[in-house]
Amino acid sequence: MNRPTGKLGSVSMWFCLLVATITLSGCGSYKLARNSEPELPPLKVAISPYQDIAMLVNAKQLGLEKKYGTKLDCLTLAWEDIPYAIASAGDTVDVGFMGLTDYLSKIDKLNTAKDDPLILVYPALVFRGGGFISFNPKVPEITQANMIDRSVVQKFLSYKVGAQRSSCFQMVVYMLGRKAGVDPHQLHVIDTTLNDGFLAAQNGGLDVAAAGLTQKTEALKRNGRLVLNINDLGVGEINCLVCKQSCYRRRRADVENLVRMWFDCTRYVTSDLDNHSTTTIAYLNKHSSTHYTLAEFKRAVSGEYFPNSVQETEEQILSGDSRYSFAKQERMINSYLIDIGVRTAAAPPLRPIPMMPVTAARDMRTANRESRWN
Repeated sequence: MNRPTGKLGSVSMWFCLLVATITLSGCGSYKLARNSEPELPPLKVAISPYQDIAMLVNAKQLGLEKKYGTKLDCLTLAWEDIPYAIASAGDTVDVGFMGLTDYLSKIDKLNTAKDDPLILVYPALVFRGGGFISFNPKVPEITQANMIDRSVVQKFLSYKVGAQRSSCFQMVVYMLGRKAGVDPHQLHVIDTTLNDGFLAAQNGGLDVAAAGLTQKTEALKRNGRLVLNINDLGVGEINCLVCKQSCYRRRRADVENLVRMWFDCTRYVTSDLDNHSTTTIAYLNKHSSTHYTLAEFKRAVSGEYFPNSVQETEEQILSGDSRYSFAKQERMINSYLIDIGVRTAAAPPLRPIPMMPVTAARDMRTANRESRWN
């Protein structure tokens, strides 16, 4: 074979070398891309600026995204807006938190798209520290000792009480009325959100208002009183992670990794509140109407139960005879919702998702990554 000669031969030779270099470089980049992290978008998680949910903001600093291979994008929304943002099936959020009472009372209206319902993923915590606050000195305080006194409870219920409709707080008022022989249907509970109820109570528009831990903290700062603790009635709201069924099917491994990341975060914070609360408090002080000191944060968190793992959740919440029995709470809520006319029949029994082993979730993510390249 004759070698290329002259100017044209040199150009041809350099052209071949250039093509070969580009080809080899492209193959190297392709190989690198295949071995790099999957280019999946972050899982968008709706959180609210409350002392419990805010623990998830520790995920990045703890390196959990790298540990599990799932990136998170935490978006701050009002608690009441989270289920609607998820149910809209838009691009706002993928996963969020929702109370079990809220879920059972709203699920029929939220699940208008029967082929892609909002599903309950997994229990996250038990909210025990809520209650009712008042700035009216005439409102009696209800305790475990005096709640058997019908006259005291009836006096309490004679005042203007604010609580969100079909919430665990309205259920507490309902249960209290039952104990005092008051027809629950005769109770006039004013439908209001937690923040609006707090402001109305402070300004005299309400005598008593439902309060989460944030509102309780703020009320005590402003010379208000806690006049009823829901834990005294044995009510603890189970808060769960929820998402659309399509999201779970499409990103099951990521959703389950989020559950594990949540438990890692709560275990980290609660294991040493003095030294591990900094990131959570910083987030709260930026996004919440209440600015927490460490002492206030510790007092707020003390009103809640945080399981530290999937196994503990199975034992303490999902087991039939567990301390915070999911099934027992579900039956109580259904009975309450039927009695007040929100439901005509009990909702079908809820079954949180069966969690895959960590290795199975990792294998699923690998398979999903490979399918994106092949």
